[in-house]
Amino acid sequence: MRTSSFVALICSLTINGFNAFHQQPAIAEQSPPAWHVAEALDTSTSGTSDTDNQIGEKYGYKDAEGHTAIAARFDNAYEFFDGLAAVKVGIKWGYIDQTGNPIMAMKFDHASSFSSGLAAVKIGDKWGYINQQGGTAISAHFDEADTFSEGLAKVKVGDKWGYIDRAGTIKIEPTFDEVASFNDNTAWVRIGKQVGYIDGTGKFIR
Repeated sequence: MRTSSFVALICSLTINGFNAFHQQPAIAEQSPPAWHVAEALDTSTSGTSDTDNQIGEKYGYKDAEGHTAIAARFDNAYEFFDGLAAVKVGIKWGYIDQTGNPIMAMKFDHASSFSSGLAAVKIGDKWGYINQQGGTAISAHFDEADTFSEGLAKVKVGDKWGYIDRAGTIKIEPTFDEVASFNDNTAWVRIGKQVGYIDGTGKFIR
């Protein structure tokens, strides 16, 4: 059973003065947001088409006072970093500024948040990096890629992980089965059954 009335599920966390919210039916069982970093407004719309019933979920943004800053019109959305947020429209991703205006076309197959002026994006089945103007910073040739942390980003080549710098140069060879991002100049890694922490040169320190 569905209802046209809506309620807001509030999760109090503000990112750069903006929170994100998405819409789902008020009567539906509530579940955590797909990403756990912003204020979530859970309402939802349902409608009919010529062929079947459809339920829509849209994402938007609230300001620090809880007022709608950017209307809920995205199929997915991430928090703002470096003044930009990754959003999904249909099956493609792009980026908006804090007024909600697109700053580059919705052309990526997936996108991550910006960090240190770069963002990992998926083009086809490969990942690379763009700058804040939408230009290619590092060509898309990785099997997986993550955001930069402390000047390094974890990337996957084949079935192994390593780390690159902001120029795209491999600084730590892809020899690991699992890795984490650098924090306090160390990163957790796993090779087979061996786990430990490495420094920025790839040397095990503990």
